[in-house]
Amino acid sequence: MKMHYQYYLTGQLIAFNTHKLNAFSKKFNAFPTVIFNKGNAYNPTTGHFTAPVDGISYFTAQICSNSGYILFFYLEKGSETMRVKVRLTATHQFEYNFNSCTPASCSVKLNIN
Repeated sequence: MKMHYQYYLTGQLIAFNTHKLNAFSKKFNAFPTVIFNKGNAYNPTTGHFTAPVDGISYFTAQICSNSGYILFFYLEKGSETMRVKVRLTATHQFEYNFNSCTPASCSVKLNIN
């Protein structure tokens, strides 16, 4: 009797880490300084992440500010042009006396591209 076992592990590691300093403006959506971009799914020019495979993705962001600033920021899922979008998180932060940081994170099902 012959026995044959095969085990296939398929998958792709996709990860990115970016930042932007002195980004206080009325609106910005891209973090141009890329620390790493494994899989090249993040576009630092547009700030868009394009899913290379179907699956569940986890995103986290941390925004820091000096005292006296009010921050609102969002993580959004949308079409390539962002004309159609869904707000996944809504975060508000205000600290009058101290510098502070505020995190946001979410899991979201994405389809390829």
